[in-house]
Amino acid sequence: MTVTVDPTRCIACGMCAYAAPEVFRVVGRASAVIAQPQPSRSSRVWDAANGCPVNAITIRKD
Repeated sequence: MTVTVDPTRCIACGMCAYAAPEVFRVVGRASAVIAQPQPSRSSRVWDAANGCPVNAITIRKD
C-alpha cells in the first residue's frame, strides 16, 4: 500500500493525523505522509482516507 496526500486539496484539518499519527502529520497548511503504513495498521489509514473531508488522501494497493 502506498499512501499520498494532495497538498493542493488538503485543508490541514488534522483528522488523518489523529486517526493514524504514525503515517500522517500536519505540516504547515497541509498534512503529509511521514511514513508508509505497516500492513497491520492499514485499517486506520483507510479510516483516515474515508474520513478526509476533501478527499485529499490517495491509497494505492501495491
